[in-house]
Order: sequence, then structure tokens, then C-alpha cells
Amino acid sequence: MLLLAWLAAVAPASASGAPPGRQVLVLYSLGADSASIWQQLLHKGLEEELARNAWTTAPGIFEERFDGARLGEDAAAAAMAPYLRAKYADVKLDAIIAENQLANRFLAAHPDLFPGVPRHYVNHGRRDWQPDDGSSLEVLPDFVRSLGVITQMAPAVKRIVVIGDQTRRVQQWLVSLRAAASLYRHRIVFEYHDRATFAELERLVGSLDRTSAVFLLPTGLDSTGALITPPTLARRLAAASNAPIFTSLQSLVLPGIVGGYVVSGESIGRIIARIMLGQPVDTAKVQGYYFDYPTVRRFGLGAVPSGAILLNRPGNIWDLYGWQIIAGLTLIVVEGVLITALFVALRDRRRTLAVLNDERNSLEDRVLQRTLELLMANTKLEQLATTDPLTGIANRRKMTDTIGAELERAARFGHPLSVLMVDIDYFKRINDTFGHEVGDRAIVAMARLLTASLRTIDTAARFGGEEFVVLMPETDEDVATIAAERLREAASAIRLAGEDGVQVALTVTIGVASARPDDTPSALMVRADKALYRGKKDGRNRVVRDGCVAARAG
Repeated sequence: MLLLAWLAAVAPASASGAPPGRQVLVLYSLGADSASIWQQLLHKGLEEELARNAWTTAPGIFEERFDGARLGEDAAAAAMAPYLRAKYADVKLDAIIAENQLANRFLAAHPDLFPGVPRHYVNHGRRDWQPDDGSSLEVLPDFVRSLGVITQMAPAVKRIVVIGDQTRRVQQWLVSLRAAASLYRHRIVFEYHDRATFAELERLVGSLDRTSAVFLLPTGLDSTGALITPPTLARRLAAASNAPIFTSLQSLVLPGIVGGYVVSGESIGRIIARIMLGQPVDTAKVQGYYFDYPTVRRFGLGAVPSGAILLNRPGNIWDLYGWQIIAGLTLIVVEGVLITALFVALRDRRRTLAVLNDERNSLEDRVLQRTLELLMANTKLEQLATTDPLTGIANRRKMTDTIGAELERAARFGHPLSVLMVDIDYFKRINDTFGHEVGDRAIVAMARLLTASLRTIDTAARFGGEEFVVLMPETDEDVATIAAERLREAASAIRLAGEDGVQVALTVTIGVASARPDDTPSALMVRADKALYRGKKDGRNRVVRDGCVAARAG
């Protein structure tokens, strides 16, 4: 993603900073902000640091993501080298920054990419490693402090369960963690679980009591080879655990996770921004104390370290309940007035009873009116939560729920079910060349085409960015492929008006997959996504079935 437009918006008119024309390529190991909490934190810190600085000419920032957590590290890196060569053949880069272990290993393994361009390896996951072709900035978790904060906040803990996996970086961290744990061996028992299944880990934390604590490393691989994002596992363990869960990574400080002395993704994002601007960096403040306030309260933890950042902390009583306090005082005043009126009106009991009866009816009417208003508001909120605001069709959440329900129905009655994964080709080029307004109109035009072309039992949703998903119940793969080909041909006929009367043509690539027995929503979507990926890799503007490629028309 090219951030030139954003940088131009925040840059002051007269300032000094990065050299004019400086262009930087950043390689991220994880996926988009919407799919990765760590990536969100990186971008937050990066943008804050860039906004704090001033420059005359904004640097050109290019971003590429491996999405290793979703695709697997080998698959994510397989086609990246030729892709980068082709995409940046005509771009003169002034620096390359690799963040996290997958991007760093890839860049180190390809010295032939962008020869002569300065390389920066950030958070690379290799202790005492110094690359031959660039600078190294490794962030090493301080496990002595991470364990120390557990004993400080939960002094009654006698057992600490350490959860990790068999990935290279976690295994390196476990070596350092065992060394730090030796400081507490006389009063705390440490257990290490890095070869369990996710289900076994849930049962394990569910069996613990308050004399135990969990120390969770970023874990996403179990003993069966199954992959999951570390935040997803953290949420599952938090829901099952009877003991407080501490961690060493900011992206895992989620509701239900206590937190601890963690590596800050925001701080690493600020380091990347300073490298972009050619400024000196300092990794001394990359780690800090971060805690989820409701979880700290839930487990009755005390002695929170000075200067700690407390997340999800509620405001003061007046900020939280101001209108309730006003309403309560108002009600008290009203009740006082009514009581006074009752005493004054004792001589006319019938009149008083009539007034009270009228007041009761009025209150019931208001309650009924408020109840109806609340029902209407809830209905509108539900619609907003399941509808994409740009296109008006279903969003990712709605589609995910619908796929689960349709898979269950298809399995129960033995009916076929197919999914189309639709992606607008070269969408980034459209945005960069014609502007985001034309890009938005392209997305809207595609949504209208899907809505107009599908049956009433089909569901179309915007799944993210320029990607759409079509769910086709009662449809096998052959029929779904025919429908996909019709959609592809119809999309090719779309023309959008750009600036100066330029006509912008669209093409789409579509991946087709049909449900299998015992399929899960994620498994079905992964197959459709892989088919889409093959189609984009083979040249785009085509329909690709799960296992084979359909011929492209025209």
C-alpha cells in the first residue's frame, strides 16, 4: 500500500525532515490491519511518529505483507521474490525495512533483491545475529521483568504454566524464559507446554485455580500442525481459564488477558517510522507494562507497577452514570412533589386517586414508547453491524454467520453448497492511477453487479477491500463455475468514468469451491481463497475452481 496521500495530508507546508524523494519499502510478516492486531499496533505507532515529525517533501512509503499467519510461512514467501522484482522494477528505493521473523528471513535469503539498497532488519527473531547486508534491530523480551510482575501482583501464585509452540522464535524465547525462571525455582513450580493441541491447552487452563498463573507466549501452532492466530488462541484460553493469564506481547493484551511487561507493537512501529525518516532509533523503550484493567480487577490483582498503561479502564462515576444520576435525582424530586400533593389532597380522595391513575397510565405509555424506540434502535444497530457501509450489501461478519448456517443445513439434508471468492484485478493500480473515489465506485459497481446477477437464495458480501464472497446454496461446483464465468464476463463490460473522460475497465478473478462433508466455514473459504490466489498468479481475469482452472473468455 502506498501511503503518499496520507503523508501529504499530515505534512506541514514548511518544515524540514526526510530527504526529498526518499522512497522506502516495508515488508511485514503478518496480514492486513483488519486481520492482525499486531499489524494494527504497528501502524498506529508508525502513523503517530510520522505525524510528530515535519518534512518538506513526504517520503514515498510502499508496504507489502506476507500474511504468514493465514497462508502459512512457506506459502506466503514462495512467490514474493518474483512479485517484488516485477512490481518495483522501475522504483528507485532508498531503504528496505523488514519487520518480524518471516519478512526478515525472506529478505536475508534474497541478497539479489534490490542490490545496493540499504536494508534494515527489525524484530527479526534471531539472538546475536548481525546480517552482512544491513543493520539489525532485535527486540529481546525481558522475561525477568515479565515473571517478576507476576510475583509482584499475585504473590500467592505457587505454579506458573508456560504455554508456547514449536516455532523457531518461541523456542528461542523458551530458552531465555527457563533461565529467568531459575530465579524463582525455590518457591514457584514452572510447567512448559509447547507440544499440546489447542483443545488440550483449553482443558489445562480450565483445571487451574487461583494459586496458579499462566504465562502465554505468542502461540499459533499446535502438535497436530493446526494453525491459529495467537490473539484467537488467547481469547479461547481467557474464556476457559480460572487462573490469571500473563503475556509478553502487546497484541495479546486482550479482554480476559491480564497483560504484563510486554513488547510494544506501537513502539516498534515508531522505530520503523524513524528509520523511514533517516533518524536515529533507540530500542530501550520498546517494552513496557500494559494491563487489561477489568481482568486485573476480576482476579483481585494488586501492586500494579508505577507508570503502567491500563487498557479498557472506565472513566469516573459522573462520566459513566451522569444521566442516570440526573434521572434518579429528578425522580426523587418528582416523588417528593407527588407525596406532598397526596398529603394536601387527602380531603379529596377521589380526585387524588384519579390524578394518580392518570399519572400511572401516562408512565405506562412512556415506558411502552421507550420500549418500541429501543427495539427499533436495536434493529437498526443489528443492520448496521451486518451491512457494508459503502456498498449496502452484507459484510464479512454477516457472511461468516451465513456460511456456518448454510453448511449445517447442507450437511443435514445432503444438498450441495458452493462459494465464489471474487477479487477486482489490479485494484491498487486503479486507486493509485485514478484516485480512491474511482476505486470506491469500482467496489460499488461490483456490488451492484453481484446483487443484480444472483438468485434470491444467494448471498453476496464484501469481505474486505476489493474482495467479495458469494454464497450459493443448492449449487454444485459445475453450476457455480458457470455462474462465476457469467459474472466475470459481466464485470469485464463495466466502464467507469475517470478524470478527463478516461474510461476505466474492470476485470475480476474468481475462485470457486464447493462444500465437502464435515467442512468448516474457514476450510471452505480457504479453498476458495487458494483457488482465487492461483487465478491471480496465473494472470487474473479468470475463473479458477478448487483443483482446476477454467478457460478465460476473450
